[in-house]
Amino acid sequence: MKLRVINIILICCLLFAGCGEENIHENNASESVEKNTSQKAAIGGTMTLAMHKPETLNPINNRDNTVDRVLRLIYEPLFVVDENMQVIPNLAESYDVNGNTVTLKLKSGVKWEDGNAVTSSDVIYTLSQLEDAGLDTIYKSCTDNMTSYSKVDDLTVKISYSKGLGSVGYSLCFPVIPKHYYGGKAAEDMKPVGNGSYKFTDYTLVKEMNLIASETGLKGRPYITDINVKIMPDTATEIQALEAGVIDAMTVDINSLGSLSTKLSSNAKEFPSNQFEFLGFNVKNEMFSNVNVRQGLAHLIPREDIINDIYLNKMTESVTPINPSNAYTSKVGEDSYEFDKNLANTLVSAGGKGFSAFSFNILVNSENSARVESAKLISEAFNSVGMHTGVEAVSFTEYEEKLKSGDFAMYLGGVRLKENMDIMSVAGSSGSINYGGYADVNMDKLIGDCTSAISEEGYKAALNELNKYISTQLPVIGIGFKSDILVTNDRIKGDKNPAANNIYGNINDWYLAGTN
Repeated sequence: MKLRVINIILICCLLFAGCGEENIHENNASESVEKNTSQKAAIGGTMTLAMHKPETLNPINNRDNTVDRVLRLIYEPLFVVDENMQVIPNLAESYDVNGNTVTLKLKSGVKWEDGNAVTSSDVIYTLSQLEDAGLDTIYKSCTDNMTSYSKVDDLTVKISYSKGLGSVGYSLCFPVIPKHYYGGKAAEDMKPVGNGSYKFTDYTLVKEMNLIASETGLKGRPYITDINVKIMPDTATEIQALEAGVIDAMTVDINSLGSLSTKLSSNAKEFPSNQFEFLGFNVKNEMFSNVNVRQGLAHLIPREDIINDIYLNKMTESVTPINPSNAYTSKVGEDSYEFDKNLANTLVSAGGKGFSAFSFNILVNSENSARVESAKLISEAFNSVGMHTGVEAVSFTEYEEKLKSGDFAMYLGGVRLKENMDIMSVAGSSGSINYGGYADVNMDKLIGDCTSAISEEGYKAALNELNKYISTQLPVIGIGFKSDILVTNDRIKGDKNPAANNIYGNINDWYLAGTN
């Protein structure tokens, strides 16, 4: 298919939403360290970030992702997910699995900013607060399938689950809060006490929050001494602020990257996300009920054009909702469905159809320009072999209504999956966004095998079997996993290693240009 260059306009991408090893060093204020560059890294300066208006500054009760990113500067999680989406110890030193029980060992010598030691009592308290947290809070799903937890000693905790633990590490990536503070009378939701690289100084309602470098944080003292966090209403405002130099860094998706100035986009640091973009069928429609037909159509999707021209190559191609960027994933045995009109015709014919019999629209939400342009390319590819298709772009509200009522033949959608690759929502018979009505007992079993695997190796094996089966049955046809992008201005120096749930994970290595 002829390549076309698509100019992506600025939008707030509407999604369906569902819940590197750190560089550790200690700095003294008098230090000036060479950082693989001609400039020296020095202590000092203020970096400005942005977040939405917080309802709370307690990370366990928080519901907003922009607030969570900032709170990660104040609170350290037990584990983090690195750039390969593998689980890495953070506050925890290690964990051991025995049956359905995990034994956690905390690092010794870690302190809260007020000097109290971080102990297993804090983990137990945090778990109790997670159990009571609202269903839409950021870390609520970390308690899924948890049946009990107990303190073994000051640095050891045991947690029991009702299911297998092959991917349990992902549910241990929650921040820990201090029992002595939040369980006491002096606790205030808008005055956090943490153990991270930065500590809270003040918050002005609907205006800003200020942080200062911690002397006692887990990773040592950072170079940048102060962080000012502006309260902003939305992504569009943040982007304007970044362009104007009002803030120094933010995370954007590809839709927004295309609207940034060349100077800013040159500072973009891409990292993989679990945001999966796909083509969905209404399998209750007899056009798409046959698997051979779905396989044939998969050979007509112009993925290369979509990824290169529309997503500016900031997407990892994937036919299935199993993320190839995840180090636990194996793509062995998966059919990649290369663009092939002849093979498409053979498969569709095997399903008892002819291309001329297909007449339908591809439903898409009009606010998402990348999906609209993708739908146009897919429709053109379908029509090039004799189908009669078009694109139905409607408002997001109408789009959702049509999906929920089954008033569609095919649609373009997206979902941000959990790090443990639980795809029940997309491909399970009772999946929350399985709008097409796909139902397969064997698919449900294979999804269950992943969530009930009793070891890491068992989890990997089950994930591979699931991936192979999905690639043959195609409950949806994947386009790929979008990248997220950390953008900083020229003031921010040093290596930047953002990860999916840890974008400021190595902020201790950042420094400001011109700081003396």
